[in-house]
Amino acid sequence: MTKDDKASLDMSITEKLLQLDDFVNSKTMLVYVSSAIEIGTYEIIRRCFEMNKRVLAPRCVQGTNIMDFYEIKSFDDLEKGTFGIMEPCDKCEKTELFDTDSCCIVPALAYDMRGYRLGFGKGFYDRFLVRFAGKKVGLCYSSCIEDQLPADEYDQTVNCIVTDKEIIEFNRKDSEF
Repeated sequence: MTKDDKASLDMSITEKLLQLDDFVNSKTMLVYVSSAIEIGTYEIIRRCFEMNKRVLAPRCVQGTNIMDFYEIKSFDDLEKGTFGIMEPCDKCEKTELFDTDSCCIVPALAYDMRGYRLGFGKGFYDRFLVRFAGKKVGLCYSSCIEDQLPADEYDQTVNCIVTDKEIIEFNRKDSEF
């Protein structure tokens, strides 16, 4: 995909997300800070700041497969961290309690039609999502949606997936495991 194609698809996903009820009704947004190979989140974060939403970004705990979320108030609160990914700096406040009106944007390389994701293989998000009671929204290019991906009892699903072409919603309370 060219840089221009990626930018266009990312903007389409962003615009659909900004209209999603789960986004609109959430006071707190948990948003990954995108790398070059992920769906871009900088515009999403910028819009959250404009809308006075509380923005939390993940920071990996070194030497573990655990991540914590920290409040960022501007892009100046980010620095290069684990795996070369931009993460909240040390002065940011860690958050461990999340209201049910929180919404977590979940990254993936691909999603399936059950809401399972193919991530980067370390399980950071699955470990976090098992204890997160808010809405879980996946971002994915429509070309990366599969009928079914491998999943086990540790894998967590999302409530919906926002793609460049559509929003796919899942109306279930439990995974199939």
